[in-house]
Amino acid sequence: QVRSHFGSRIVGSISIVGFSLPHTAFQDSSHMPMEPISFVFADRATVPGWLGVDVQGEIIQHLLDVKPDRILLITDETVDSLHGDYFSALCNGKGDVLGETGDSNTASEMPEVDKFILPCGDSCKSWANLTALMEWAFGVGATKRSLVVAFGGGALMNVTGLFASMLYRGSKLVYVPTTLLAMHDVTTSLKTSICFDGRKNNIGTFYAPLKILIDAAFCRTLPRGELFSGIGELAKNAALLGGKHAEGFCEALSRDRINSQHGGSGEEFAIDDSMLSTLLALGIEAKMTVLLNDAYEKTSGMIFEYGHTVSHAIEKAYGDGIVPHGLGVTYGMISSSYAAEKLGIMSDKDREEHDNLCWLLLRKWPLPEPKPSAETVLSIAMRDSKRGLAGEADDEISDVLLRSMGDIVQTPTNNLSKFPCSLVYEWLVDMGFPSQEDSAEGKVQ
Repeated sequence: QVRSHFGSRIVGSISIVGFSLPHTAFQDSSHMPMEPISFVFADRATVPGWLGVDVQGEIIQHLLDVKPDRILLITDETVDSLHGDYFSALCNGKGDVLGETGDSNTASEMPEVDKFILPCGDSCKSWANLTALMEWAFGVGATKRSLVVAFGGGALMNVTGLFASMLYRGSKLVYVPTTLLAMHDVTTSLKTSICFDGRKNNIGTFYAPLKILIDAAFCRTLPRGELFSGIGELAKNAALLGGKHAEGFCEALSRDRINSQHGGSGEEFAIDDSMLSTLLALGIEAKMTVLLNDAYEKTSGMIFEYGHTVSHAIEKAYGDGIVPHGLGVTYGMISSSYAAEKLGIMSDKDREEHDNLCWLLLRKWPLPEPKPSAETVLSIAMRDSKRGLAGEADDEISDVLLRSMGDIVQTPTNNLSKFPCSLVYEWLVDMGFPSQEDSAEGKVQ
């Protein structure tokens, strides 16, 4: 029996290097058995993971191997509409629940499954939804033996991870990502979060899942924005690390292998097996190589915040779900390169190379109109959750800066550089974000 509950709307080191999918993985729907991978977060956690294609049965068995008394399956509306029957094989029995520890004299073969369906995107990352999850968990009889399963994209995994880290001071958690971004960028971080008071990711914890289970077949149903969002975070890795990360990204995008002619509705994109293999391998390796020495992303790992100060502000200014996160990050990167050139840190030639890489993706996804005002975006950016780490003055803002692709400006302030916020405002106006000052002057005239 599966019981569903709709959420409130009030609101490293890794052995994947060289991994490749079978040649016909997507054209012929070939099954590729799961291969083990290891996510090493310095001395804080080593999380076992598995990756394959069309591996529904294996993922279900991995959950049963945990031997939970109950599975708390948390997903969102879109994933449930597309893949709501993915865990149907679990729905053949009930578990016995006797108190907080879950001790029982009669354990059934199959655990009971309770499902909670959250809103899509960042709208799920709210205090109201976190509270609703807590009330639901205790209401259905969750115990310390229960298993929390996050089944969805990055935002869903963020809030579910925070929920699991708090339930009984830490409950067993398994990630089953369904988006490209979640597969290579969210699984490779211990961060959990929700958004509060109009700010992004300003409440959260660091928490390790018990397992990470990746079925790359979910990428077949990704809409255009979600696919590009995952690719956007890869653009960030390419700019930060250069070398093979930049070469692989440029090769994949320049060959235009994202095919908008497939999918019928025009909203879905076909992605071939070799490109998916390249993107997943590069993305996971990039993050885990750095987090091998900085599990909590406080020093060397802070570089992955590149572009995020302006990105988070753009995303919030438009409203949740309008600008996919990875695309916002890529726009944030060209904001930071603008500042770096103005400050004399990046040459015009190096900025051109950097921005050309970003526009390989951004030309496929222009910002929607009408744009929010430059003042609105800047005011949100000035309240970024990283603010204070670089000792910014009232008229300064901070982000990671580059001298060129692969050459990061290192600082004693968590690798963040502070600079005049007027540079962000100039860039926003140059990008076509309307200026309230200009509007006011026009009315006066």
